[in-house]
Amino acid sequence: MDQPTFFLSSTIYDFSDLRSALKDYLELRGCKVLASEFTDFEQPLDKHSYEACLDTIEKADFFVLFIGRRVGGWYDEPNKISITRAEYRRAYELASAKKLRILCFIRSEVWNHRQSVQDLQNALKADLTLNPTQREKLANHPTQAMDNADVVISFIKEVTKNSETQKAVKGLGTAPIANWIWPFTTFSEVRQAIDPLVLNGFAVRDAAGRKALEAQLVTMLVALIPRKGVNTLFDPTEHVLKIVEELNLSYDKINETIKIKKSSLKLLGYLTLKASIVKVDPAPYHAYLSSGLLLKYDPANGTYNQTHEFDLLVQLIENISRLDKTDSLNFSELHKYVKPNDLGDFRMIPVEILAKFTQRLLRWVDVIQIGKALAQSIAGKPATKIKTVPLSPLIDQAPGLEAESATSEQV
Repeated sequence: MDQPTFFLSSTIYDFSDLRSALKDYLELRGCKVLASEFTDFEQPLDKHSYEACLDTIEKADFFVLFIGRRVGGWYDEPNKISITRAEYRRAYELASAKKLRILCFIRSEVWNHRQSVQDLQNALKADLTLNPTQREKLANHPTQAMDNADVVISFIKEVTKNSETQKAVKGLGTAPIANWIWPFTTFSEVRQAIDPLVLNGFAVRDAAGRKALEAQLVTMLVALIPRKGVNTLFDPTEHVLKIVEELNLSYDKINETIKIKKSSLKLLGYLTLKASIVKVDPAPYHAYLSSGLLLKYDPANGTYNQTHEFDLLVQLIENISRLDKTDSLNFSELHKYVKPNDLGDFRMIPVEILAKFTQRLLRWVDVIQIGKALAQSIAGKPATKIKTVPLSPLIDQAPGLEAESATSEQV
């Protein structure tokens, strides 16, 4: 299975702990991390280490840049281009070609100090006793925040791309990409910025498991939902609920015969035909319940809690089981009760037969609704609202069945 791959770019000396922590964190989540100071970084003997780093960036999905107080080693000293800056430029070329994504983090003290340097430069310009060389030397004097303010600030300006943005706003160019900056103080701030961008914050194993469950749900729904025309699906939920409401079946009339519209009978026949061929195996979904994939850790009490997705999966398995227990349907069985009569657009059908047919249709649409909502949620999309479906097609029996059903909270 492919892994999301990260390239870490920064001066190593002052970011060694952070680089090590981030590498461990991402690898524990199933990602691959390319960091030049570690032995698992490819080190071709026929290339200079700088060129090897620049070439390795092409293997990454994410380029993570850290800017701190130091400039680091020079890649092009006459033009004041550090190897970190050269790596960023190679990454930006790849990002512009949509081959990777860039995440840029700057230590908060460096980010804040750059404004202080600019304020100092403006103040020094007003001092006529100083020549330009003296002003530059004072403004760029090494501090605890920056050891070479001019180069570091220039690098920050290149990353933020404010000048390109201002030109684009005026219609003088294209707006730049990847100009987000995350000032940070702690490792947690770095982690919180990265998590949502990578597999929606899930570890690789969990993200792959969720994708597999989503694919399985979609396959199930393909088998359950009829197609109406070439590009349109026929959602039977509203039609089934409408028929149940129209029939208004009750247990005290179970041995009686009632009249039903020919149009409703035709729709009931169509739905029956579609629902009669449905067969869903709940066994594969049980594995996802025991995997912990849809549970969420609660650090407050040190336990795992059920998520809404977990509850939907429980409901899905339960309703698949209910669907499986309903009688198999055959429209010919329904059709034989359609007797010639003088009722015009109506036909007479036994309540017992209608109850059997509509019960399977109710369980069918239950599975469709829950499966659809769960698939949408796992895919990160807003789930459609699940309509209430009675447990029984008999209006005087459904409330009693629902009242007798215990909730998970009660249990």
